[in-house]
Amino acid sequence: MDTTHEIDLEPEKYLVVSYAEAWKELEFLLLDPRFHCSDRNKRFLRCVSEELFAGRESALKAYCIAVDVFGRPSSFDASTDPIVRIEATRLRSALTHYYESSGRDRDISIELPKGRYVPVFSRQARDTSERCDRPGIMQFHAGETAATGAVPRRGVGPNTITLLKLGLGMVLCGGIVLFANYPLSSPVHTAISERPSLSVDLMPDDPQDLGAIVLRDTLISALSGFGTLHLLAPDTYTSSTIEDASAAPLRSRYRLVLKYSSDRIQRSVWWQVIDEQTGEALESNRDSVRVDAASSIDPTELLVSRLAARIASGDGVIDAVEASQDLKHPTLGNGCVLRANRALSTRSAQALRQARSCLERTLQHRPYDADTHAMLALVLLSIDPEGASKDVTAAAEEHADRAVALGPQSSRSLMAKMMAEFRAGNREAAISAGRSAMTLNPYDTKLVATFARILYSTGERNEAAMLASKALEIDRPL
Repeated sequence: MDTTHEIDLEPEKYLVVSYAEAWKELEFLLLDPRFHCSDRNKRFLRCVSEELFAGRESALKAYCIAVDVFGRPSSFDASTDPIVRIEATRLRSALTHYYESSGRDRDISIELPKGRYVPVFSRQARDTSERCDRPGIMQFHAGETAATGAVPRRGVGPNTITLLKLGLGMVLCGGIVLFANYPLSSPVHTAISERPSLSVDLMPDDPQDLGAIVLRDTLISALSGFGTLHLLAPDTYTSSTIEDASAAPLRSRYRLVLKYSSDRIQRSVWWQVIDEQTGEALESNRDSVRVDAASSIDPTELLVSRLAARIASGDGVIDAVEASQDLKHPTLGNGCVLRANRALSTRSAQALRQARSCLERTLQHRPYDADTHAMLALVLLSIDPEGASKDVTAAAEEHADRAVALGPQSSRSLMAKMMAEFRAGNREAAISAGRSAMTLNPYDTKLVATFARILYSTGERNEAAMLASKALEIDRPL
């Protein structure tokens, strides 16, 4: 039996810290003489905060902080040099002391939770006895329990479960017991997943074949354009200290193996996607394109466009595997993005509502995630039919704008911007966003086809027909 409870989550009901507020608090704190902290730990706090604002919180590991902040060499080993853990403890103590004494009057507080190096920004709780007399919003910090589903402890931070205004009451002032009114399933899953990582290994028949190197480099660039994968160098070695691993977001890891060959007749590549955790070969194939002197399309470019779409698109090999796994063990973060992509494909009203709730829950934990803002904008536009109330469409525009601000080089963000502007009747802005998205990722057939329809509706029929033909060429079986 489906135990999911659907509710309408409106942006104005959230008690979240905006990007501008977080920046303001950071700058105030670092300049406040009452904040007793060493200069290098102030650099520590600024560094990790800026990484959070840029959406790179998953990269906040001991190694990067040791090298970038504390000047350790590239040979730094966290297991033998505890500098980051020691300084993190001192920084946590300084922050706690400040907000318990000098910073009690601040609206926003900053915390560095134990077990990780991602700072949290949230509103400080005021007199709770007054709040119990009326519907209100409180925040509880999920902290290290995010990946375990344990009951959240009391606290503040951006990785929070934001309680919504309660229509059913159930507020007990004595113990401040509040029931969060957001979509629940049994059990409640609060683990956050990241985009899967991918390394690309090239094994050409001839190691000196420049064509093979060009194909690999062009393919890596094409894969990055989709924004669905975290690309790694083939020889990348990653390790985490016990402290880092305990709170690390979930990330799957894959490897793409390529064997390239060419002659005067055709370009061919054998490829295989491998699950690095299990060693399982998920899919293998050999694809070829003919060398046609009369064609205006470079054969390597055509081969790359098809391979990139099959591997990295929302309907590609890796996202299909990730989506299947997320159905078994639902997560926030990238899991919500995957489910939203599937909901957009099926157009199921129930799936769209569930995707919306999941994405909104993710933003309660990660308000600076460009992918989540972009997908939420697309979902809201699908939920709200043309000609209906403008409230949901207006919210979609806000999320699309936020997505572009946080991810200006993301084709997904620009696609959301394109569709939101078109729905709002701003056709020139929609076309501008579409052209920018196409520049970043000309291999996304959904993007190409959608942009073609917009161009066609505005009278640009020749360009629209050319783009539609390109989308069909990329989608054609190899």
